[in-house]
Amino acid sequence: MMTEPIGKNTEIKRITLPPIPDGISKSQWKKICKRKRWEETKAEYSKVRRDKRKAARAKRRAIIQGYLDRGEELPDEYKSTPKLNHNQSDSGIKIIMDCAFDELMNDKEITSMTTQITRSYASNRRENHYADIKITSFNKRVKARFDKELKSSRYETWDHFEFLPDDSLITGKDVDKSKMIYLTADTDDTLETLEPGMTYIVGGIVDKNRHKFLCYNKAKELGIRTKRLPIDEYVKISSVKVLTTTHVIHLMLKYFDNKDWKEAFESILPTRKLEDWDTIDKEDDNVEKEQEVLEVEESDEEKEQE
Repeated sequence: MMTEPIGKNTEIKRITLPPIPDGISKSQWKKICKRKRWEETKAEYSKVRRDKRKAARAKRRAIIQGYLDRGEELPDEYKSTPKLNHNQSDSGIKIIMDCAFDELMNDKEITSMTTQITRSYASNRRENHYADIKITSFNKRVKARFDKELKSSRYETWDHFEFLPDDSLITGKDVDKSKMIYLTADTDDTLETLEPGMTYIVGGIVDKNRHKFLCYNKAKELGIRTKRLPIDEYVKISSVKVLTTTHVIHLMLKYFDNKDWKEAFESILPTRKLEDWDTIDKEDDNVEKEQEVLEVEESDEEKEQE
């Protein structure tokens, strides 16, 4: 059995791929074995990540102290954004992330979807305005991933964030649909402003735009108005692109700073990021990025202990 170093004085076991069972393709068997290896070694990987974060913080503190000792102005890159904004105001809007599309996503996309939920939570903690966010149809693989791989996130305790097993907030008989808007890139109607008292629904799906009109058709069937964010008016890109759930929620929160879409788009999607849209997509599939977001409380506790 071979070993592979993953960090200083740390190594993990690499298991040789066992014979493929009958009835399972080679690709499926590789995925199963990869998941098993991850389960067996994730504690060690987590320790390495924590050690790296501590080392990075120590290096950062040393650099910052150097600027202070020399009496020089601190560069923007060393000015940290607080993980929790204690001066937040209520935006007055409600956001529903509709996660009723579990069966339309593969395992990698489920992982990306959970990443987007955690990032949306982080944005809702950090921005100057927060929204009341509900995750509906939280009852299949997305929930299973939170309950198992992401158990340490303690998602049940998140402020201004609630996870609901059904979609009664969208489909219930007593729902006031006149105060609801389903956001989708497949409509021609543009969302000009965000209005307190309104509920905005965002499709909780990662599909690289292969399920065209999915959210649009669902909204029409339910009798809910559809609108799109004004991306074409403020972002110039060469082809049709669909914003991730994370981007949509972050943009809506940022909008309330000055109620200016242009300012919000330039802040959340600056030109340098739009030059390589694929890079943005890849970032949302990165499990390690997800872990960094999920360990917000853990990192805060580590800092206090230091």
